Amino acid sequence: MLFSNNPQEEKLITPRNPKDLTLANLTPRRPTMGPDIPVILWRLLRLVSLHDILRDETAVVVHLMGKRLGAALNVKTIEELHEQLTRLKIGKLDFSVNTPDAVHLAVAECLTCDGITPPIGKAICQLEAGIVAGALETIYPGRKVLSEETKCIGGLGDDVCLFECRII
Repeated sequence: MLFSNNPQEEKLITPRNPKDLTLANLTPRRPTMGPDIPVILWRLLRLVSLHDILRDETAVVVHLMGKRLGAALNVKTIEELHEQLTRLKIGKLDFSVNTPDAVHLAVAECLTCDGITPPIGKAICQLEAGIVAGALETIYPGRKVLSEETKCIGGLGDDVCLFECRII
């Protein structure tokens, strides 16, 4: 049981499967602090804490997290994907290739890596790659999407992060 501010008023909460939560269920109510968190908090979680725990599996796990998040966006078009990623402040987006078989997304001011210096030496934006792949699998039902980050600002020292997706 959880207690409210009034110790005499008890609330019974029925547990739910977190997998059943939607974006609407997760909308923050933080009237003083606001809905956003500092980018540095995400980077500490992703690049330090998760790596400490998962080691070599970090990239795969983060990519899978991204795919689930991308599917949860429930977008139907590339335009809707662009709107959602912009709203989520993933970065400044440019869909340089957009065909039924391939999508290339360049991201400037990338959430995960822009500003990290010196470059880490490998691509590190698996969350973003996964989000795009998961969203594209929603846009193209019945097809699988393979996504690869071929450029990375904070990982490889590139000008943008580039996600190349093949839709098969």
